[in-house]
Amino acid sequence: MEELSTTTVLLNVSIQILNLVVFFLLFKFLLGDTVAKWLEEREHLLKKLKNAESEYNDIIKQAESKKDNILSDALQKQKTILNEWEILNKKLSQETLEDAKRKADMIIEHASTETKRIQDELTKNRELSVKNTTKLVVKKIFNEKKDLQDDYINTIIKDLN
Repeated sequence: MEELSTTTVLLNVSIQILNLVVFFLLFKFLLGDTVAKWLEEREHLLKKLKNAESEYNDIIKQAESKKDNILSDALQKQKTILNEWEILNKKLSQETLEDAKRKADMIIEHASTETKRIQDELTKNRELSVKNTTKLVVKKIFNEKKDLQDDYINTIIKDLN
């Protein structure tokens, strides 16, 4: 085998170092920035993923808090609506009862008025009937004296009242 000289070895090593430097510079200028950006983006995404769980938990807590607030507001509104319904129901019942009482009072008043009118009419008719009957009887008894008939009838009516 051939012996390698020191110069050849140094030359080969120098060429290899030069190749390595050229390759490194080409990589740096052509692909290095792109690869570095990818690596930075990946690192940023990994940080986001680490923070995503805590952000997710925060969002869930906020959503649950909003849900609880909405439910408590809804329950409060439900209670308010039920209270208003009860008040309106009582008011409507009271108005209905007052209206019924007013109508009943009107019916009773009308019945009392009608009863009084009929009673007065019956009393008047009774007086006229008694007068007419008495006139007929008196006429037969006192056929000829008209003044005596009227005095007798008035006396009988006074006695009846």
